[in-house]
Amino acid sequence: MQITIINDCCDQNAKLRQVTRLGSLFQNSSVNCFSVKSEIEASGFLVDAIDSFEGREGIILVNVAPRNGKAKKWENGTPFGFFKYKKTLIISSLDGNVLSLAKKLNLLKEIYIFDIQKVIKSIDKSELNIDEKNRITNSQFRSFDFLPKIAYWLMHNVKLPYNKYDISKIQNIKGKIWFIDNFGNIKTTYLKNEIVTEKNGYAKFNINNSSLKFKLYNHLKDLPDNETGLVVGSSGIGEKRFIEIISQGASATKKLKADFSSKISTS
Repeated sequence: MQITIINDCCDQNAKLRQVTRLGSLFQNSSVNCFSVKSEIEASGFLVDAIDSFEGREGIILVNVAPRNGKAKKWENGTPFGFFKYKKTLIISSLDGNVLSLAKKLNLLKEIYIFDIQKVIKSIDKSELNIDEKNRITNSQFRSFDFLPKIAYWLMHNVKLPYNKYDISKIQNIKGKIWFIDNFGNIKTTYLKNEIVTEKNGYAKFNINNSSLKFKLYNHLKDLPDNETGLVVGSSGIGEKRFIEIISQGASATKKLKADFSSKISTS
């Protein structure tokens, strides 16, 4: 079975611990950890991971949960929830934009939220003694101490307390850059049906308050050399694929002086 970790805490030490713990719980499984820099990047990675599983049995664990700033409203970081896409189990932090693109693409039918303290209390003392329960509840590294165990319990049908979560609480997302690949291609949160084109195929696009026009192409091969345009990319799921800004043969990021902080819009 495949287990995919998407986490903002994925340096070599953090990766070692997460991968090893999951591998020890789910023996004979393949476990891989992928580092992200932000909630929005995690949101795009999650959609691509769901697409890659193609509905088969497996687990995706997503956690981007800082303890600073707005996150201080939580007792020990944002809560976690879970949902299934066909046979694939997804467990994720709920705050911010982590689930925004999954929501946009209608991958969430029902989602459930955990109260970590209640979950840990519900586990029989033969499996977790009081000291272990306290340590997990107050852990600074929940991706290591909590998520692997909750995944194991869910996959083995252990009865756990959880409540249905209101999907409307998941933030909607506007125009954003969620990833820049190694070629300098810019993956956006837009879908093709959100791009309004003129009769000549060009669409207005704003980047950092600069009004530009790009032609929309369905295939990368159709974008002429040295031209920058909008291309229906490979990321996404089914017929819903995210629009990319691409400079054929060059880096769109460098050409447009864009990065993750850049403001983009279609009008």
